[in-house]
Amino acid sequence: MGMESNYEKVFAVFQQWFIESDQKKTAEKLGLEMDEDFLYVPFFYEICRADRKSGEITKESGDPVSVTDRLTIMHHLHYFQETARESTKKVPFREVREAAVFEHAYRKSAVEPLRNAFSGCPEKLLESGIAMGGKQEKYGDVSVTLQAFPKISLTYIFWDGDEEFPASANILFDDQIAKWTHPESVPTLAQKGSERLIGLAFGKKPQRRI
Repeated sequence: MGMESNYEKVFAVFQQWFIESDQKKTAEKLGLEMDEDFLYVPFFYEICRADRKSGEITKESGDPVSVTDRLTIMHHLHYFQETARESTKKVPFREVREAAVFEHAYRKSAVEPLRNAFSGCPEKLLESGIAMGGKQEKYGDVSVTLQAFPKISLTYIFWDGDEEFPASANILFDDQIAKWTHPESVPTLAQKGSERLIGLAFGKKPQRRI
């Protein structure tokens, strides 16, 4: 509870920044739609909306958004760089230099759960990714690219185990990702994608709204 309270305090700082920011410029750079009331942010294919007057973030349905998701969205809205460009080059986490210090957390929260959940049933990963709105790729035994935001994609790759080797997983990132958000959000985005793939594969209905 204390940690969540601290997160809310941090989020309140971002809210104030957002209210005072050039929201039109942000929307144009990040490929987001906007009207008089809201900035609309597709977050793993589910539309979230940032209230332009209060900075509060809710789902398009009006449902609440967790504080970690709200902070992840605000990191994208706040920390993108003017020099950020879309890229087709994919790199492993260790090559995202700005985020490499978080590799232990990334593996524990994003890669290991993916490996453990889909061992023996790799097809479920692909089914989940496609159901969310992702694109099938040709890496590993199965792979799928998900759009975390319109300008940020992640590719989830899985190799199933056999008698000689255990199952393994990896995630590839746009090589420009650290210019589109805060480096600390890179492992968080990987984790959020893994959570959605696993949740959908094992009982949670897709929340695609696009």
